[in-house]
Amino acid sequence: MVNQAQNNSPDIDIPDTPKTWKRFVPLFVLVAGLGLILSVMQIYDIDIWDSMAAQYGTLSQWIMQHVLVMIIGFITIYTLAVAFSVPGAVFLTLMGGALFGWIAVIMVVFSASLGALMVFLAARGALATFFQVSGSRFINRLKHGFDRSPFYWLLALRMMPIAPFWVVNIIPAMLGMRVMPYMLATVIGIIPGSAVYVYVGIGFGDFIAAGETPNLAVLSEPRYIGPLLALSALALIPPILKTIRSKQAGHKDQS
Repeated sequence: MVNQAQNNSPDIDIPDTPKTWKRFVPLFVLVAGLGLILSVMQIYDIDIWDSMAAQYGTLSQWIMQHVLVMIIGFITIYTLAVAFSVPGAVFLTLMGGALFGWIAVIMVVFSASLGALMVFLAARGALATFFQVSGSRFINRLKHGFDRSPFYWLLALRMMPIAPFWVVNIIPAMLGMRVMPYMLATVIGIIPGSAVYVYVGIGFGDFIAAGETPNLAVLSEPRYIGPLLALSALALIPPILKTIRSKQAGHKDQS
């Protein structure tokens, strides 16, 4: 039955049953790293947005003097932040827009996709096999619906501004999604949101340069959230239609 399900679903790939505990090591490293980072931030009372805003002038000067080094540094920091699921990646996106302008969209999409891939690969071997063996009824139902159109479901989740990024990294890994569809849906899905936040960050640049603190509440305004929700709804149409057609075909076969 498992082989038949895999053959009917080209976008899903359940890893072989792990023979050792080594499959859990990468996931443990990411979780332990997150714990360490959060502990350091709490001990030293580090606020990502305030810290970057306070150093805006220095960072801008460094970019003018060493633009390539700063681009590589930003990509590295952003990738690690996503890989370790550090809260506040949206602040990095805003600051990327304020410091680099529209090129930050490419930098953010690349960094976020790479970090998401690291989380996906770390979680995939351990979680997919664990939930497959567990036989959970809820997981089986979730997987059954996800298997119908994994690419479109993930695309919609990526576009939703209300879905935590780290959660969307783990769900496809838990359900055994293949790497290439995962990456394609991730890259396409995070482009709209990244562009919106970079746009807002560009507008914040003048306020930060003047020593003022921009109001982050604008991120929840309908003019920014509305288009993203609309795109999410559009991305949900194909899997919903496919599910409806599948159910209709099943009813016809039974009759």
